[in-house]
Formats: sequence, structure tokens, C-alpha cells
Amino acid sequence: VFAFLIIFILLFYIIARGFSKFQAEYPTLCETNLDGSTNSSSPTAQVLGLGGLRISSDSSDIESDIDRDPSSATDSDGSPLSNPQPSFPVEILPHLYLGCAKDSTNLDVLEEYGIKYILNVTPNLPNLFENAGEFKYKQIPISDHWSQNLSQFFPEAISFIDEARGQKCGVLVHCLAGISRSVTVTVAYLMQKLNLSMNDAYDIVKMKKSNISPNFNFMGQLLDFERTLGLKSPCDNRIAQPSQQLYFTTPTNHNVFQLDPLQST
Repeated sequence: VFAFLIIFILLFYIIARGFSKFQAEYPTLCETNLDGSTNSSSPTAQVLGLGGLRISSDSSDIESDIDRDPSSATDSDGSPLSNPQPSFPVEILPHLYLGCAKDSTNLDVLEEYGIKYILNVTPNLPNLFENAGEFKYKQIPISDHWSQNLSQFFPEAISFIDEARGQKCGVLVHCLAGISRSVTVTVAYLMQKLNLSMNDAYDIVKMKKSNISPNFNFMGQLLDFERTLGLKSPCDNRIAQPSQQLYFTTPTNHNVFQLDPLQST
């Protein structure tokens, strides 16, 4: 109990006075990075050195370490991925590409893959060529955080991707590193358009891009979406009738979104 009281007091002190002042007065309780393997070229995130408790001093939209550097992704046993990740967008379906922020700023890449539509799943990365008129953008202002409700944007994201593919134009879905948010949107698209369970849709994306890692909250939202679509899964064997109109509600609000009829193309 005493240890929890000390931690509570320290946390209250940090909130009241700010991390920088706390670090200046108690440097032995703080560290600038978690281990020596951190990329020296990237800004160090200051954390509180209380065992596994980590408190970032930066409240901006920061991805996890794996999202900052896709090449650092590892297999489940902690070893580096055997196949290096491609430095270009990955084609998931004809005209549907999954990539990262760097892809969205590379005109050569966009031209090579015939990409004219760009779905930006971040709150603060710019739509670099928006004013040029050559590309059509949609931005979904979501951070990679457990509190974010990405699922409320599934209907409009799916419609945007459909519009591009219907015109035989490439559409790039990207977040910062193409690992969490953009993957979630892509999986949701496959679920609705190909009538796939979350697991099957996820496996398709995983086969194309092995370093994907949506956060747990987004995976839960995909499970809710699966139930809404009436798809067969280990947790729910109910199947919607083809003529049944589907409505989708999101976990953090009570708005109701009408979904387009399922298609298999």
C-alpha cells in the first residue's frame, strides 16, 4: 500500500508541475530512453523510470516504436522478420494499396501505381499535393490510441475506396507507418466487400504485408463490425439474410450508420 501511495504522489506531482520540472529535481527517477537500441536519429521520448510504468512527456500524436520504424518489426518470438518489408505500397486488391506516409509524398511511387486517391488515416499529417488538383484526398483524423473510435469512419472510408476502384484508379490507404490505423480500415473494407470474417480479411492483409499490428481497441472494433455485417466467426455464427438492411453503431457513440449492400467484387 505504501508503494502505491508513493507512486500516486509522484504521478500527482508530475501532473501538477510538469515532467520537465520533475526530471530536473529527481533525475535518478527518470530516463531518456528504454534501452540502447533506440535509433539515435529519432527524438528521445522521456519516460518515468518506475519499472514497467511509462509516461511520455509528449502528448502529440506519436505512434508506437514499431510504427515509427517499420523495419524494426519482429515475429512473435521477438526475432526480426525474415522478409524485409517493402519500401513501396503493397497491393491488397486490384487498385487498392496499403502504405505509409512516405509513400503518400513520393510522386514517382504514386505515378508508378496509378494512384489518384489518397486516404490519410491520421489527424495531423498533411495532404501534400491537395492543392495541385491531381489527387483526391480524404482525411480521417484518428490517432493510434486505445481511446479512438476509428470504426465510425468505416462507411465513408469504404465508400471512398469504392469510388477509386470503380474508376479503375489506384487508392492509397496510409497512416504514419502503414501498420495499425490504415490496416484497420483496409481489413474493414475487405470484410464488407468480400464478405469475409475479420480473421480471414486480416490474414489476406498479413500475407501481403507481414509487419501489420493494429492496436487491440481497433481489433475489437473490427469484431463489432463483423457482427454488424452478420459474418460467420468463431464467436458468432449468425448469418444475415442477403436482403436484410444493415445498420452499424460505433462503440463510443450512439450514431447509426446505414451500410451499403454487400458486394463480392
